Amino acid sequence: MEKLGLDAVWWLVTPGNPLKDPGIYAEYAARLAGAREAANHPDIVVSDFEQRRGLQYTVDTLRQVKDTNPNADFVWIMGADSLSQFHRWKDWRDIAELAPFAVFARPGYEDALSSPAGEALKDVRLPAERAGALSGAETPAWIYFAETANPISSTALRAAGSPAQDTGADLSAPHGPLAFFLDLHPAPNDFHADAMEGLAAKEKCLSPKYFYDERGSRLFQKITEQPEYYPTRTEKEIFTNNAPAICAAPGANVAIFEYGSGASEKIEWLLTGLERPAAYVAMDISRDYLIGCASAIAERFEMPVAAVCADFHGHVEIPKGILPEPDRWFGYFPGSTIGNMTPPLAARFLRRAGETLGLEAKLLLGVDLVKDVEVLNAAYNDAAGVTAAFNLNVLRRMQRELGADLAIDDFEHDAFYNERESRIEMHLRARRETSISLDGRAFRFAAGESLHTENSYKYTIERLEALFAETPWRLETVWTDPKKWFAACLLSRT
Repeated sequence: MEKLGLDAVWWLVTPGNPLKDPGIYAEYAARLAGAREAANHPDIVVSDFEQRRGLQYTVDTLRQVKDTNPNADFVWIMGADSLSQFHRWKDWRDIAELAPFAVFARPGYEDALSSPAGEALKDVRLPAERAGALSGAETPAWIYFAETANPISSTALRAAGSPAQDTGADLSAPHGPLAFFLDLHPAPNDFHADAMEGLAAKEKCLSPKYFYDERGSRLFQKITEQPEYYPTRTEKEIFTNNAPAICAAPGANVAIFEYGSGASEKIEWLLTGLERPAAYVAMDISRDYLIGCASAIAERFEMPVAAVCADFHGHVEIPKGILPEPDRWFGYFPGSTIGNMTPPLAARFLRRAGETLGLEAKLLLGVDLVKDVEVLNAAYNDAAGVTAAFNLNVLRRMQRELGADLAIDDFEHDAFYNERESRIEMHLRARRETSISLDGRAFRFAAGESLHTENSYKYTIERLEALFAETPWRLETVWTDPKKWFAACLLSRT
């Protein structure tokens, strides 16, 4: 309060966060009591304002707080964990216009300033020494306090109904056949909010994660079987042909940490080829799928198996004292999924992986390489039209799940290699002037205008080394196929 020059702090205990699993919340009365116990200060007022008024979204809360208190100046206060997800909040840009806000550092969210919202608002961020004037600043305006990394969070209070240390996690050990299951409660996808924001953008876009409903997942499996689509079979060929060398590289008694849980047959070559593996831990964002895959592996192999439900880009700390102590951790991230990240996001992922796996760790990374443009374009424009159906399926999903009013025939699949950016781009391009209407709002497309749905970056070894130089990893060994279309990279943590 002193830093910001505030007369009081109002702690509005939320009835629920749309981006979080409602199952993490304790009863509201218990949470309200817990907040009051934690506040323990005469100038911190704990309020059930949102509960009484039936408010769910911050933008609506701020409007009503200001309307009912027209003579007061407000500063919205949040933690860096919230800033990292701020771009996913409903009407987040309006929130930034409604009131200046202050962000306090949180352990594990040191990269919050480089989040989409942090980047978008970086030009209106004020220096911390102007904190006392923030409440009267013209919006948008905000301040970041880097020196106040307090481990207490409202998430922990919501879960427990009383003050608690926030690990943001639920740990169950054992969990069925698993040695442990660590649930970090990754924020659920908000298809509606992301679609509204993407359609309203100057260059219309939609995250590729929305490809994967049930039909989309089946179509992707068919894509991997098309003769033009080389990545899946080429990576498998590299692993098969080089399995002895790959498995010998990390040494004996390593614990495997797989990014993206897979079917047991896809990792069997590694689990059986390593010398005396200490344990296997699978990580994925889809809770039920993750538990199913990890449990199947636990039933097939004698080593301890565990699972972590988390987002690739979040902070993950492997629980200590449950698994046998390995000589080192060995990360496994196949499939060139790193190519779906922008290079800055890929670097951030690798830094996070370095924190998770620790010193002397190694990481096996699958990467798609730059190659003949005709080969690249053919892989994403198969003759059978499966990739086109996969891309267009997201429009069907918008119709079914969001009630979008659109004509699928007004769009066509368009995928091409962008040589300047070194990436394949997938778009849904308007064949004629058309629109997509959502919640009564029409998003118009000129003929030829597109909805950008995916990027897949392709690397040279030189560009990979430049990427790794921004991280704690260094390239140790590269295995490729005879055509040098794909690479399995062994990285060492420095």
